[in-house]
Amino acid sequence: MAKISDKFYNMQVSLLKNGRIYTEKVAITNVWQKDINTFLDIYFHSIKKSFVFDAAFIHDILDLNQEKFYTNVKEFVDDFYQATDINVEKEKSLKEEGGVLAPVKSDVIILLFMARSLGHADIIKEKIIYSYIQNRVDAAKNLSEQYLHNFIMALDVSQTDFYNALKQLKSKRPKEAELLLKEIIKLCLSDGQIHYTERMYLADIIQTLRLEGMKIPKNLF
Repeated sequence: MAKISDKFYNMQVSLLKNGRIYTEKVAITNVWQKDINTFLDIYFHSIKKSFVFDAAFIHDILDLNQEKFYTNVKEFVDDFYQATDINVEKEKSLKEEGGVLAPVKSDVIILLFMARSLGHADIIKEKIIYSYIQNRVDAAKNLSEQYLHNFIMALDVSQTDFYNALKQLKSKRPKEAELLLKEIIKLCLSDGQIHYTERMYLADIIQTLRLEGMKIPKNLF
């Protein structure tokens, strides 16, 4: 199964803005259709942030790995869907079996809220969340990154949802709670430092775990 962010990580896109063309090195992490419009989720390597663009604002796309040049976005979209090779029937059956990802839903809400606490979650933070899900749920190893991306995008991650998810930590065994805390810290450090806003919410997480009797390892930071 192809990995979306691996296959389309080394791309060059030319964007139209105010009648001019701007070229950037990017990763194209998702593509979807809404009504008659096509949208692309594009991660900019230079600023380490993702933005969603209507295909109408894309002049051309160059796959630097395959040396394939697209002047027609529809051709790229067709290749994108073909290359990701998503097993729709398998994912549909897993979804219908009762939310295979339900056991980690509250964990993912916490991780995603922390990932977005400074703005839009970048591709590195999302990959940390994908990895956590697949390590915690065996059946998730059969799910594509497209499926996992859609799963986390469908979750509510307001501040209220974050604090409601924290209440679920009391049901965790100490080792599970420690693993989640380590992943949260890894996620925060993915850009090189733990920012002030992240520290505030991290303090709430640690305090919640302490109230549940968990001893916080000193070597986490």
